Amino acid sequence: MQDLSLLQRRYGPRYPNYLLMVLMLGSMAMILASTSVNVALPAIMADFRIGRPLAQWLSTGFLAAMTSGLLLSAWAQARFGARATAQAGLAVFIVTSVLALVASAAWQLITLRIIQGLCAGIVQPLAMVLIFRVFAGGGRGAALGAYGLGVMIAPTLGPTIGGYLVDMFGWYAVFWLPLPMCFLAMLAGLFLMPSERQRNTPFLDLWAFMLLNVGLFATLGALAEAQRFAWAEPRVWAPGVIGLAAIAGFLWRSRFSSRPLLPLALWRHVGFRKASWVALALGMGLYGTTYIIPLHVQAIEGYSAGWAGLLLLPTGVVMGVASFMGGRLSDHLSTAVLLIAGLLALVVSSVGLGWLQPGASFLVLCFWACIGRIGLGILLPALTTGALDALDREQVPHGAGAITFVRQLGGAFGVNLLTFFLEWRHRQEGGDFPAEVVAFQQSFWLMGALFALTLLAAWNLRPSQG
Repeated sequence: MQDLSLLQRRYGPRYPNYLLMVLMLGSMAMILASTSVNVALPAIMADFRIGRPLAQWLSTGFLAAMTSGLLLSAWAQARFGARATAQAGLAVFIVTSVLALVASAAWQLITLRIIQGLCAGIVQPLAMVLIFRVFAGGGRGAALGAYGLGVMIAPTLGPTIGGYLVDMFGWYAVFWLPLPMCFLAMLAGLFLMPSERQRNTPFLDLWAFMLLNVGLFATLGALAEAQRFAWAEPRVWAPGVIGLAAIAGFLWRSRFSSRPLLPLALWRHVGFRKASWVALALGMGLYGTTYIIPLHVQAIEGYSAGWAGLLLLPTGVVMGVASFMGGRLSDHLSTAVLLIAGLLALVVSSVGLGWLQPGASFLVLCFWACIGRIGLGILLPALTTGALDALDREQVPHGAGAITFVRQLGGAFGVNLLTFFLEWRHRQEGGDFPAEVVAFQQSFWLMGALFALTLLAAWNLRPSQG
């Protein structure tokens, strides 16, 4: 049994920083995998002869499974300990990455991505819980800012590095890209991760977990099929009905369970409710733009995968700096001010990207994308602080998983809805290249409108606890 106090005595006053580096490494590996596949989508679509409605499952399937996996994190940490949970998740992630290299059909690749997403969902929330515990004596805002530096820069570094690897080695390269970081995180975690666990933890509510997964994947499946068929088709409305019924069943079971998988009582706090709306927007902004920008520049501007990824490199640096500064500022400025500033930057960026015409220079594209990344960098530490400060101390572990759950939910449905809207507008505008241009423009404007609406939730956000 190695709890945090024992590890702190063993490694001294620098232990919190050591642990923070391990947590950043593991989280970055998972997030790197979630976004690096975006620049490889055109190559995968050409290799397996599939269209955007099926290819988008490589992104949304990962994010949906990650969303449901987040709710297992608090239970797995209590039942098995943070170290065993992280080691198992990273090990399965490594195995599925290797198996992806020999996949011969699109469904095999999608299945492996879903398993990877589940592992990422279980492992990632451990970081926020441990940061809140190990930095309880002070410096929490700066630690969250440093952690956000890795979490926010990874989604843009993934496409940047992955793009050049795709150009040189093919789409297979994006699956072995996170492996070195996974191995390092596993090795360091053996010595630095706490292993304390609660042996009397109740069994997992499998019914609730199954209902959640059926609800998520059936609803996403309905939206994906609606990109190819009419809403009146049974293959569209049937999974939609099943998905909504499963989600209703999951919420009902969570409402009346003594130990719910998703504690709905968290949303009794006004601050947590408002933060959840911002988390949805943050998820869509983080994963939606990282999905649509590489597709846009490859389809409209004719960029290669490498150049599409390079476009996101300076945006990742900008976002990392903004996240670090946002963490520092969260110790001094109100959460509402930081959230509003971040959302306004996303609105400006989305409108600017939608305003551009084909032939825009690399620097102009990069400029508008960087403005959005500044907003995302400011949002993450402020959102985490604002959401968890609204809760009681004993609710923090579940709140960390829940707010990350909401953010990933925004990412999964954001990518899915963007793909649906993009395909719909492309057909409505005529189905040719000019229609593709207009469809991308309108997709960016749609995101800008949603970010603007989220400002209402961020307004006057206040912590419920002192």
